[in-house]
Amino acid sequence: MRGLRGSVALFAVAIVAGVAACGNRSATVFHPAGSLSSTRLQSSLPGPGAQHLGSFRFPSDVSIDFTSPAPAGAAGRAVVAGYQNYVLSLWAAVLTHGRNTAYLHKAGGNALAFVRREAARYRSPGLTVKGTISYNDTRIAGIYFGTGADVLSCVDASALHQVNARTGATVGPALQTGLTRYLENVAEGRNSDGTWSVTRLATYPATSTQGAMCR
Repeated sequence: MRGLRGSVALFAVAIVAGVAACGNRSATVFHPAGSLSSTRLQSSLPGPGAQHLGSFRFPSDVSIDFTSPAPAGAAGRAVVAGYQNYVLSLWAAVLTHGRNTAYLHKAGGNALAFVRREAARYRSPGLTVKGTISYNDTRIAGIYFGTGADVLSCVDASALHQVNARTGATVGPALQTGLTRYLENVAEGRNSDGTWSVTRLATYPATSTQGAMCR
């Protein structure tokens, strides 16, 4: 399994580099071109208080919204499901102070490091998150040989905050980096059971050239 994950991670990194090279003739920096689809549909997940990841149910004061339409094909839907499950596993880890470890099967590489870092910030039971985070205009940039994929999504975390679990007072931004609106670019790899997991993560603030489409 470790060997498979390692090879998938390397393959995914190569994919993102290749996509970047096609967009701006540079294999070292990712520069998205154009704009994402503006079509928005209601989240495919249940409403606040009913969202769940396996046996974990999200509290009613936390909403994780996916507002883009599902891809028409089964392969595309599986890729998007892999991305959404990664996102859910990130916030499940945060809300359980690191006890929910579903992310170990949903993320690898620096994406796994990102989840672990955010969960570590909330290790104290005195801290939690409240509010809404939206993942908008999600699209698949490409699926490669059925084993790798590249996904882009605009993230709006401006209404999700780190709070004092006892008083409910806002402590700071939900994410360590202070990201509020940003472009998220992930590479995914297909697992042996047909599911997909995130193997690489890159974030571009909406104020940057790369993330401008998410302003």
